[in-house]
Amino acid sequence: MDLSKLTDKELEAIASGKLSSLSDETLRMLAGIEAPKEKQPPVDIIQSAREQAMKAFPSPDYSQIGRQLGLTARAGVTGAMAIPNIFGDALNSLINTIAGRPVLPMASQATSNLLTAAGVPQAETPTERVVQDVSQAMAGVSAPAAVARKLPSALSDFFLTSPVAQTAAAVGGAGAGGLARESDLGPAAQVGFSLLGATAPAGATGAMAASRGAKEIVRPFTEEGRQVIVGNVLRQLAREPEQAIKQMEAYTPTVPGYTPTTAQASRDIGLISAETPIRSMATMGQFEAQASAANQARMKILDQMAKDRDALTAAIKKRDEVTAPLREQAFAKSTVDPETFNTNVYQNVIGKIDNILQSDAGARKTVQNAMNFAKSTVENGLGSPARLYEARKDLRDAAQGLLDKEGSAYSLAKKQLEDVIRSVDDAIEIGAPGYKNYLQKYAQSSRGIERLEAAQEFRGKVLSTTPDPMRVGDFMISQPSFTRAIRSAEKETDLSKTQLAVLKRVATDLDSGVLNRAGRVPGSDTFKNLSTANVIGGIVGKQMFGEVPSGVNKMVAPLNWLFNGTDDQIRELLVNAMLDPKLASDMMKKANVMTIEPLSKELKRRAIQAGYGASFGLTE
Repeated sequence: MDLSKLTDKELEAIASGKLSSLSDETLRMLAGIEAPKEKQPPVDIIQSAREQAMKAFPSPDYSQIGRQLGLTARAGVTGAMAIPNIFGDALNSLINTIAGRPVLPMASQATSNLLTAAGVPQAETPTERVVQDVSQAMAGVSAPAAVARKLPSALSDFFLTSPVAQTAAAVGGAGAGGLARESDLGPAAQVGFSLLGATAPAGATGAMAASRGAKEIVRPFTEEGRQVIVGNVLRQLAREPEQAIKQMEAYTPTVPGYTPTTAQASRDIGLISAETPIRSMATMGQFEAQASAANQARMKILDQMAKDRDALTAAIKKRDEVTAPLREQAFAKSTVDPETFNTNVYQNVIGKIDNILQSDAGARKTVQNAMNFAKSTVENGLGSPARLYEARKDLRDAAQGLLDKEGSAYSLAKKQLEDVIRSVDDAIEIGAPGYKNYLQKYAQSSRGIERLEAAQEFRGKVLSTTPDPMRVGDFMISQPSFTRAIRSAEKETDLSKTQLAVLKRVATDLDSGVLNRAGRVPGSDTFKNLSTANVIGGIVGKQMFGEVPSGVNKMVAPLNWLFNGTDDQIRELLVNAMLDPKLASDMMKKANVMTIEPLSKELKRRAIQAGYGASFGLTE
């Protein structure tokens, strides 16, 4: 405030409190209020709207000035006849309904046809059609207002109350509907957009709400706009968005050959918890297909390790072909007589069995049963090294538990049976020199076979009874069974250290694939899915419609079905994001940085360029 502009008389009046003696201009200066602008002369609102709207689009071809004037005239006539045509259309519709056939055309269509017949041009390009909608809507407000002063008070109040708000609603509705039409949306969606564009100003400044409505309605229809919306959804669902992005970008799968889920890669508890509800949004089996691909990648590792029964049979056959001649050669060269051989067996083998029975372990019933079985088996093998070798096979079967099904738990005395078998091998070597060389070659050839057998046994333990939906004949791997099998193998197994390390990587991958189980809380899955879906819907809706007052939310709620097409695309993108960590991280980063300019911002900029900024309260 510059007091130097005041006269001494004005300063004395202020000091004495006699403000009533001050001029209006001085009082406005003291209050910090700008002087009112001079009243602008009236303008042709229709022609002004068309001229200003066209400025927002590429420069017109001046050879088309006559055409533009004709379009302006069409907008003016159509807008001015809007109210009479409402009543005319209603009356003609009633007559046609009673007659059961189209007797009279609609009054609005008749007006349009009359103008066309008179040579008045029609809007043809998308730009012309949207501008025509806006101009026509403004004419529909200004024309009735011009004649309303001569109408009875009730009708006069209706048309003359807040013409600015009426104009904002008319332009908002016409512009939104026109944009929907030019975006190739159906008639129902065009009606919905028009209603939303017209009702958005309720509960707020007409201009600000209309601007907000146009922005959020158009934005979802661009691919980048949808990506920003989904990125914001993921950021709000994530517990630590930035950490989740880093985890996804750095994630290296322990099992190659398939794309992990976003929950797997991010290990973010928020995204993990959201996977199950979002899974329910997938209508084309995307998550099932991903689970099948993951199962096939894991099965590929198991199958490479375990192969099949034919491979095992071939390996055993090959081993026997190589080692059997060594054994037969040792037996053929044996020169020991039966009596000498039997004496050696009694001293070394039967004596070993007696020592075991007399030891502390011999107090166990299972050990007693196993040793009695071993003694009778060895006695049946007396006579020659070859005969004792055949008896040795039964001892090996008993130690491996292959004879337990006959009612005796010989495998519980496996340690003692192994001691007896070693004594048998010593006795055979004495009677048939070269036999242990055969055993050594046999053991070397058997190592790969034993690992193959162990891998096949492991695979059999971890497969569930659930079929793989994408591959007939295959079954899904059970994560709980796999974990139990790994823990058992860590204690005792014929698998190599390398095989066990590979299987542990598969186990880690399996564990990451069921993280959503850890994110579950007690309660109905249906209720939780609906609750999460509502949260997601709220996030999407806020981005589509903005901060719309509660009264407007209730008003437009019945029109939500109009956006099903957009929602479907957003839901599909959200599902895809949960199935692709790279896509999810890219959209989350895009939502944070906002490197794109949404279509709504472009429309706002054009509206300001068109001269609607002051009318709608828009600023850059």
